[in-house]
Amino acid sequence: MTEINESRLKNHFLYPFLNPRSIAVFGANNEFLSTMGAMQLRNIIFGGFFTDKIYPLHPRLDEIQGLKAYKSVLDLPEIPDLALLILPTKVVPEVMENCGQKGIKNLIITSGGFKEIGEEGKILSDKINGIAKNYEMRFIGPNCLGIYNGWFQGEKENSNFNTMWIYETPERGTISIIAQSGTVASHLFWYCNKIGVKIGKSFSTGNENNIDVVDILEYLKEDPQTSVIGLYIEEIKRGKEFLDVVKKIVPNKPIIAIYAGGTDAATRSIMGHTGSISGDDKIYETVFKETGIISTFQIKEFLYYLRVFSYDIIPKGRRMGIITDSGGCGAMMAKAAEKLGLIIPEFSEQLKIKLKKYIPSIANIDNPLDLTFQFNQYNLYIKIPKLLINSGEIDGIIIYAVFGFEEILNVIKASGGKSYEEFDISNEIMRGIYLKPIQKLVKKTRIPVFYIGPQGYSNPWIKEFIKANIPIFDLWDMPIKCFSVLAQYSEYKKK
Repeated sequence: MTEINESRLKNHFLYPFLNPRSIAVFGANNEFLSTMGAMQLRNIIFGGFFTDKIYPLHPRLDEIQGLKAYKSVLDLPEIPDLALLILPTKVVPEVMENCGQKGIKNLIITSGGFKEIGEEGKILSDKINGIAKNYEMRFIGPNCLGIYNGWFQGEKENSNFNTMWIYETPERGTISIIAQSGTVASHLFWYCNKIGVKIGKSFSTGNENNIDVVDILEYLKEDPQTSVIGLYIEEIKRGKEFLDVVKKIVPNKPIIAIYAGGTDAATRSIMGHTGSISGDDKIYETVFKETGIISTFQIKEFLYYLRVFSYDIIPKGRRMGIITDSGGCGAMMAKAAEKLGLIIPEFSEQLKIKLKKYIPSIANIDNPLDLTFQFNQYNLYIKIPKLLINSGEIDGIIIYAVFGFEEILNVIKASGGKSYEEFDISNEIMRGIYLKPIQKLVKKTRIPVFYIGPQGYSNPWIKEFIKANIPIFDLWDMPIKCFSVLAQYSEYKKK
């Protein structure tokens, strides 16, 4: 980004929401496991926020979680950049009035019980909208969990700003999520850490009375810390503006979306959740297709698509090479790939001759390339993928399977078997030997290589892939789907 764009981003009204230097917290106390307010305050402290700039407010308590508490926002020694309201619904308007009198311009309203509960809630909703307009306030919510910013610069190294109540911090990356659901915005953090989905920012927008998905997209469009965006949508309030902004974003930053409406049961659920009115599935699917947004209705696909796009390796076409040590997996991958419109080309005779010296004599030299049972790791990780990449005959590779030898060697040793010193090396050294060289070639040629490790994400060797930001999967369905959406996005960009 240029200095002009950076300056524009800092002047955007959402910047102090993500990067407040001081915060007032209404509704926090010392009851950690029984109130959301206590948990949300604790997350703010835990993330490394400036403790002398956190102002808890409570009508009776003098101290909250080791911090001085104030009876009224009017008593605070400064005007906070942000106020977080976790209060009974009926007192929210009064507190907003007090915040307005103090001069606070930015609020997050966690409290629920507004338009999503019916007529009484709609009256309250209109009331807080009027107060915000009167004092020129902007607010996220109500009925939301607020913000997570993994790039926040606080008191400690690797600080974050987290107003969610979830006690989990995702590893920082360039994925940003906007969700009209607090669950999608934060409950997924545990699973994200398990599979290596690295999140930089997450927004729980709730009812979107004041700040909506379009506002946040406008911010993320300029954000240098965001390379891919995930959307969970129940309703788009400003359709034209949404179309305008995503058309500008998608050619540079992929967007993955879940639209939750479109069925009778989903619509009933959404009305009781955020009070939104959902529309026909076909309308949203048409919008997504025309704007290049990748859509799904499955949460695992959503997360895996975000992860694979965050690697920033987009294939040039749909041709896939499959390397496998299992005929069954190879056949299933080939069928799934072709069902999704991918191409599994037969290798040329010239390429087959080159491959022959690196594979077992009983192996079938074709695509999928079934290596059967063999433990020549250098051929599997380096020689064969390099030949395929340099051949010009494929646009991406999937390798099944990569194994960590630690547990295998433990079984051999424990049962009195032979010692295999050539395999008894650290996973970090193995990463340098087997993964680093081919990843340099991947970045140079823009031909992605996906790996499948059936030992799962808890295996120490598989963790090395996640640590190094290398695409690793535990089973073979998801890498095929991921490659298909990468190819889909590649074709959209060409248009």
